[in-house]
Amino acid sequence: MTPIDPIIPPGIRAILDALRFDRQPAPLPDLSPPDLAFADRQHLTPLLSRFELPPAARKYADAALARNTLRMQRFSAAYDEMADNFDHIVLKGFTHAPDFIDDIRLRAQYDLDLYVPTADRDTALGALHALGYEPIGGTEKLAMDHLPAMIRKTGWQWRGDYFDPDLPAGVEIHFRFWDAPTEHIRVEGLDDFWTRRQRHRLDPIDTLGYAALHLTRHLLRGNVRVFHVWELANFLNSHDDPAFWRSWQKQHSPSLRQMEAIAFLLAKSWFGCRLSDLAEAELGALPPAVHRWFEIYSWSPLESNFRSNKDELWLHMSLLHSAGDRWDVLRRRLIPPSLPGPVAAIHTPDDQLTPALRASRAIGNARYAASRAWYHARTLAPTLIEGIRWWSRSRS
Repeated sequence: MTPIDPIIPPGIRAILDALRFDRQPAPLPDLSPPDLAFADRQHLTPLLSRFELPPAARKYADAALARNTLRMQRFSAAYDEMADNFDHIVLKGFTHAPDFIDDIRLRAQYDLDLYVPTADRDTALGALHALGYEPIGGTEKLAMDHLPAMIRKTGWQWRGDYFDPDLPAGVEIHFRFWDAPTEHIRVEGLDDFWTRRQRHRLDPIDTLGYAALHLTRHLLRGNVRVFHVWELANFLNSHDDPAFWRSWQKQHSPSLRQMEAIAFLLAKSWFGCRLSDLAEAELGALPPAVHRWFEIYSWSPLESNFRSNKDELWLHMSLLHSAGDRWDVLRRRLIPPSLPGPVAAIHTPDDQLTPALRASRAIGNARYAASRAWYHARTLAPTLIEGIRWWSRSRS
């Protein structure tokens, strides 16, 4: 286990230590407003309500849990409206209870992620339109494995609350389980997820498979959320049934198990979870360069919240086999080919967009795009320098 980088504030380190599975959690110290804001962004605050907290943090976490409880009830009602209107599989979200999290109120959810086969896609879109959902424009060119997210334009505005019960449920219609054209990594056997489905849910081994794929994808793209790592660690720590893991090994292809093992290794590195013998063996089968990356950079995805980096690029490079693929990924990550999607006033109906609100929306979107452009510009030189260091370490 690599030590947590000292640039991470002590309060956040204390939160991460409390979430580990290889030690008894100690009472958390007083948490500063930045510590609690970090917990909000990483979707950890409702989970913290289970720990021994100082009075101020206790009040804060309990209030977040209460709001998230109400929101999850409203998300459940939104799903019930559409559940029988078209064929689909629910991905992530409430399907992670109870195996990944025993109480769904502790899990923040922002979208209903639904995989829909090609033959049912028009039916799904029509049903969602009839329920008042509209696609968010301006996201068509982004690298995604789903159609543009659909929302109800209720006029809701972001108020800085990650657990706002009034946040309308969005819907993402997924058309694939893994974005091979973007990642340049082929994963075999994913069509079997649909074949093995259990009505509107993935088979349990595929629920694990998709959760791990989702985490690995976010790791390779540099936007890991701590809660997703923890809930995978929680699953791994509590599931050691040999029959389950034999079925997992038999039904998941070697290429899929490799992508899963990367997520397993991240979960183990951060939270000290136990792994079954077969899962542990899959970690041992990972390429030496992957293990080297974890020895050096395992905390980089978390450190990026405090010191910008793109160290995940070197993990991605270690999984690619052609110079052309490496160049394509480097070019996309260093200089993204498209602008980010809109973020301001996306829930406001067009007929309610006053001139002032249109101007505010344009300014908000421009500021966000400029902040992302500045991020890529300021990290370009440090990333290239770190790439030279990685290349040198790899050679030695």
